[in-house]
Amino acid sequence: MFDLVFSTLTALNQVATFVGALVFWGLGGLLVGNAIYWRRHAVRVQGEVIGVRRNGDCLNSVYRYVSPSGETLEATSLEGSSSVRGKETGTTVPLWVIPEKPNEVQEAGNHVFTVVGVLLLGAGVALFWVGVTAWRTGPMTWVVASLAVVHLLQKARGIIAPKDKALPRSLWRELLAQMRDAGAQARNAQPVQRLEELTRLPEYRDKQIRQRAQLRRLAPFLVLAGIGLLALGVHQSRLLLRLQATGVRTPGIVTSLVSSSDSHGGVTYHPIVAYTDGHGRKVAFRDSVGTNPPMYRAGQGVTVLYAPGEEDRSVVDRGLWNWLPSVILYVLGGAVFAGGLAGLRSRGVEVPLAAQS
Repeated sequence: MFDLVFSTLTALNQVATFVGALVFWGLGGLLVGNAIYWRRHAVRVQGEVIGVRRNGDCLNSVYRYVSPSGETLEATSLEGSSSVRGKETGTTVPLWVIPEKPNEVQEAGNHVFTVVGVLLLGAGVALFWVGVTAWRTGPMTWVVASLAVVHLLQKARGIIAPKDKALPRSLWRELLAQMRDAGAQARNAQPVQRLEELTRLPEYRDKQIRQRAQLRRLAPFLVLAGIGLLALGVHQSRLLLRLQATGVRTPGIVTSLVSSSDSHGGVTYHPIVAYTDGHGRKVAFRDSVGTNPPMYRAGQGVTVLYAPGEEDRSVVDRGLWNWLPSVILYVLGGAVFAGGLAGLRSRGVEVPLAAQS
């Protein structure tokens, strides 16, 4: 009975990891696929910023450009942001434009969404690798996966095509086209304003001042937090490098599982691993990595990595995944540090626009 419950929980954990990988692949594929579509079907032109359209906090640049056929046209960028940088009136920007859709353009030098798409695809690969290597794929995995797929398909069908509102394929195409047109109309419904005029509005100025003041207060703490995370990552990496350089790998066995609770009531399970060191002594330790559901079960064989004379620092050897905590610290530390540094550098950068023209 225990084995059945354990295998079911393990399969749920594994399938959830695979579902997460599929979600990342789907989102990343959409972003990268959209970038490839524009590169294949669009032509490159030079555009001049003539203003912006304001949709809430998002500003979409409006460009005037000369089409390959020689016509002078105006189009609104599909990509917007709250930043005013690069949206000053008269700025010349290389653009992608699809001849069949002359009213929509993308900035040719903006690769943010493409990079995000590639990162999402990479995250999907990492999750899939975790699902394959961290747990054994058995019959229960396929049972749980089949049930999950059936459930998701039923939910998707109920949302997309309810029984009382089912549409044939031709009407679905028309509906999607109408949704795209509605989105374009909503985007173009806002009036075109020169950025310099927009930044002179009192409500816009007050909002920008409050945001900059808040960012200035947080920026030093973000920089310090980023440095701390990076330093912790370096410390973890040095310990692991030392362990891999001087350590010994030996077979071990999971003897039991112990649970630990956090302040929010969450429970994680850590394996207790026993092995025999080079001097023939029996050593047992609690692995520092805990999961819920548990990743191991009693009696399961593992590989132990330990340094002679420092058996209290023994770990379960997971190959490349030993570096995952350090990588997470580097990524988080770099992101937090970059955000704080950007906050420090942006002091007063966008203020002078209100005084121009």
